[in-house]
Amino acid sequence: AIEKTIRAYKGKVWRLSDVCRQSIYFERVEEVCDCLAVISADRDVTICAFKNRLSHEYVDKTTAGYRDVNLNLRIQTEQTTELKIELLVCEVQLILTSFAKLKSAAGHRRYVQYRNALAE
Repeated sequence: AIEKTIRAYKGKVWRLSDVCRQSIYFERVEEVCDCLAVISADRDVTICAFKNRLSHEYVDKTTAGYRDVNLNLRIQTEQTTELKIELLVCEVQLILTSFAKLKSAAGHRRYVQYRNALAE
């Protein structure tokens, strides 16, 4: 997180949005779409950013072929307000199991090294 804050956000810690991250796995694209519809319809959820890396238009050169649907969102409920985390931005990755098999600790380390080399 520190490297990313310095590299990508020029030290602006408030821009870091993937400290809280969760992945949800699906067998089929239709299931990803159904989940996205449920999240979008939830009145307690605000979607702050959306990347559709499953789109045919997405250029996967920087991700070595890895694809997902990536959401940055906030959950605003009585409980999150009480805990003073209603402004916390969380990342949710909707991933097809076929792409999840490409993810590994070693693979992620190589990806971070690659992004660091590009200074992105």
